[in-house]
Amino acid sequence: MSLLPSIRLPLPGINLRERFKKPGIELLGLPVRLLPSAMVNKPLTKAINHIFHAPVEEGDFDFLENRCLKIHITDIDISFFISFDGSQLTATGQRHFDVAFRGDSKAFLKLASRQEDPDTLFFQRSLMIEGDTELGLGVKNLLDSLELEQLPIPVQQLARLGQQLQGKKA
Repeated sequence: MSLLPSIRLPLPGINLRERFKKPGIELLGLPVRLLPSAMVNKPLTKAINHIFHAPVEEGDFDFLENRCLKIHITDIDISFFISFDGSQLTATGQRHFDVAFRGDSKAFLKLASRQEDPDTLFFQRSLMIEGDTELGLGVKNLLDSLELEQLPIPVQQLARLGQQLQGKKA
């Protein structure tokens, strides 16, 4: 029996910084991934229909009818599946999709807050379109054509807050 404390060396190939790394942004997606999809999709459906009420009423989403858009936020590993049934947008559980938009949370925040236009984000490869590119370009053009003033006041305020937060990080 030794009186000296035992020292355990890390196993070969294990980086101590990685082993003791603080939790990052990827944990933000954990609650969404743990909830049953109905608990996420029902309020999401209500929110997107509130946000896009005017464009839906004007028929701007008709080209998406019976099609499915997947939005995958890579750094928090969450995907949302959005479809249009002719009268409302619907968030659904995982299913076959026609087009996918993929990017990290910063890119989607820049898009939502209008800090970057969609073309810039796609050319920088911060956002990517996969699948039916024509449908993806239609979605991109629709989002690009929406004026912030067309959206409900709380959404406008959130977008401005996002712009301020992004401005402080720049």
